[in-house]
Amino acid sequence: MAEPNGADPVWQTDEQRRLHALLMGCAEAFAAGCRAEPDRKYRHSDPVRRPALLYGVGLGEDESRAFLRTMQAGLVEVGPDGRFFVTGARACSPNLHLVGRNGDHVKLHTEVLIHVGAYAELVLDHGWAPERLIFDPFFSGAALDLWGYDGPPGARDPQAGDVVFAAEAKARQDGGDGLTALLRSLQSLAVDPTHLPLHKGHLPKWRELVRLTAHHPIELLLVANGARWWFTVQAADGTVELIPR
Repeated sequence: MAEPNGADPVWQTDEQRRLHALLMGCAEAFAAGCRAEPDRKYRHSDPVRRPALLYGVGLGEDESRAFLRTMQAGLVEVGPDGRFFVTGARACSPNLHLVGRNGDHVKLHTEVLIHVGAYAELVLDHGWAPERLIFDPFFSGAALDLWGYDGPPGARDPQAGDVVFAAEAKARQDGGDGLTALLRSLQSLAVDPTHLPLHKGHLPKWRELVRLTAHHPIELLLVANGARWWFTVQAADGTVELIPR
């Protein structure tokens, strides 16, 4: 793991080393942009922002391999400062970044690597046409990371049609907001909708599953570094049932 002092970590794979080099370049460009045009909200830290990159939970082999594969397939475009866009998708949030502010330095948005890699696997391995997938739904009330539709978009409205697939990405399997905790919360809420989830962010995701399955079942993918968990989710007496696949 790289700490804010700029010390380089030791990676195990070529993919980790290559992605680290890319991310360091993004951190340098991002920090330089902050210093050149400080945001009023960060008027004390932006003028002295350093390109030191904090990884937080590290840089996993799986997420490194999956993200680089996405780039090689031309499914994601990454700018010099880490801003990126998922090309070809039915719709994509316009404000996506690999790195961001942390103190007076820069931090990797680890979950983004998982998110992008999962999108590529849907297209390259599972036969999903990009125009059937919305990456990071940015509409009011949206809580999950990917939506998949039953057909191509309409002429004007990317939300037209039925959502038949959804995915949620977490940086790691463990931890208070990890993939395992999310699954436990969803399973507990399915049994008792009044249950207090393990993390406050889990409740909107469960509510979205209830909404998406109101008229038909959907596929659900929960993904993290080293984990791909598939479910069929269907309505069940005002709540939902998660059936492992």
